[in-house]
This record gives sequence, C-alpha cells and structure tokens, in this order.
Amino acid sequence: MLRVGIAGAGFMGEVHAEAYKQISGTEVFAIAEPNEARRTGFVQKFRPRKAFSSVEEMVQDKEIDLVDICLPTPLHCNAAIRALEQNKHVLLEKPIALTVAEALQIKEAVQKSKGKFMVAHVLRFWPEYELIKSLLSGDKIGKIREIYAARFNELPLWSEGTWLMNEELSGGLAIDLMIHDIDFLVWNLGRVTDVMAAAIKNEQNFSLQIMATLKFEGGETAYIEGAYLNPSGRGLTTEFKAYGEHGLLELYPDMDDLKVTLPNAQEEHFRIPSGDGYYNEIAYFAACITENKTPDVITVDEAIESLKVALAIRESVAQRKWLAL
Repeated sequence: MLRVGIAGAGFMGEVHAEAYKQISGTEVFAIAEPNEARRTGFVQKFRPRKAFSSVEEMVQDKEIDLVDICLPTPLHCNAAIRALEQNKHVLLEKPIALTVAEALQIKEAVQKSKGKFMVAHVLRFWPEYELIKSLLSGDKIGKIREIYAARFNELPLWSEGTWLMNEELSGGLAIDLMIHDIDFLVWNLGRVTDVMAAAIKNEQNFSLQIMATLKFEGGETAYIEGAYLNPSGRGLTTEFKAYGEHGLLELYPDMDDLKVTLPNAQEEHFRIPSGDGYYNEIAYFAACITENKTPDVITVDEAIESLKVALAIRESVAQRKWLAL
C-alpha cells in the first residue's frame, strides 16, 4: 500500500485526495495543513490516519511513502526539497516554482534523492489533449504552421486572501494559468526561442488578460491567450486550434469531439475518450512508483522550460518588446 501525505487542504488538495480514493493500492494516510479549520474539515472528509500542522513535520514521518504538494506556489520549493531530502516520492502541483533559481534547487534535490519526482502538469493527462497530441504527432493535418491556445477563467477571488491576484505570490496570469498551455506546446513543439506579449491590466497593475506570441525552434508560431475575464459563474473555458500544411484541428468549449477540416471542406471528427486528467496523472505517478519506473511523460527539465517561457512572457509584458530565450 502506497501511503500518501498531502500537503495543503485547499481545493487542489481535495481534488488529489478524491483521486487517491479511486486508485487501488494508495491510501490518503496524512494531511499537512496549518489552518486548523481546513485541516479539521479535511480529516472529517477523507479520514487520514495522521494530521500535521506543517509539511516539515509530515515529511519526517517514516510511514509516509509519497508527499503530494498542493500548497501555494511560494511554498513549493521548500516543501519539495524537504520531502526529497527524506527520500520521499514527490508529486508537486504546477508550476514547479516561482523562479528558475528555485526550480534548479528542486532539480538538484531530485538528483540527490532516492524518491521519484513529477510536476503535475495535468494537461498532458486530459483525454482531449492526449488526443490532440496523437493527431499532431501524426500526419493528419501535416506540419504545424500555427497554433492558437486560449484559457479563460473568472477572476481568482476564491483563493485565500486572494493570493492568486498578488503576482509576487502566484506569478500572475502567465505562471498560474497560461503555463498549462505553455507546457502543452513545449511538449508538442519543443523549445521556445522568442516571446512577445502584451496585457490588459486593472487599476492595481494586475494582468487580467495576456496575449503572447511564441516562436519555436522548429519554425512554428503559437499564440497563447490567458485571461481572467469570464463572468461569475462561467468557470473555466478553453479553445485550441492547430493549422497544419493541409488541415485544421479545432477544439472549443463543450465539444464532445475534436474536429479536423481537410481540403475540399472534408471533415473528420474524433471522439474524446472519457476520463479525468487528475486521476490519470496521479494513477500514472503511483504506477511509476510501484513499478520502479522513472516518470517520463513530464520531466523536471520540461517543467523548468515551461516556467522559463512563462517568466519570459511576464518580462515581455513589462518591457513591451520581443525577448529571446
């Protein structure tokens, strides 16, 4: 039995806990949460055997095999390193860190640890995006010329103390929200060479919308849009379009299939398999541990590359010019 200690009893901590409940051979064994009310609520809901007020205390517990870190981004670096130093397996919610320096510290700890490590870039595990990757990897629409990926959400007022709206804590729109699509494009197209971005900001200088242009080493161009512009109650919506040499792939909100348009207005539709990305990523990481395999769907270097691109987008917004990576 894989005993899991979850760090953070917020929304994402509960999402991960629900997934472990469905995965054979895993147990939500412990919770680390400094907020007493949230810790108590988590214990009542998921019935872990142990509860701690800090992740530093939890990682010392020799009965815990895997530490699943669902803490606010500024706490990622310390929590991951402390767990890796105890040779725990570590699943770390995205982004890997707020800075490249912190990400490199985590990478060094990974290299020294006996534990396995993965950053939870969940888009790689959602069925619709797995399907998109399989189609882009083949010759269905030909060599990619341009991709447009968009992710819209409501203003993130749900976070405690609205910390997500403090760019010093969350990294802002580029690092917290757009990094999903950044990572997916890095997975499909490889290294980004140049970035240009512009933003719509509110009175507090917080970016409500960013449009970024990415140039890739293979010559492809991608446009990524991220925004906190959806009205209350609309939730998260996404769009994806890929233009190839001889076809167009499209995914819009509430679609049950992917649409591919070929020359002469020929259309093909690809049914999106059922499944939950959070369950898929956690089940994959648990299997890597039990089968003693190194996770390779997402590597630490790829997580760092995605962070570098997100940081470059922020810097391009600030400098209002193209930046080379």
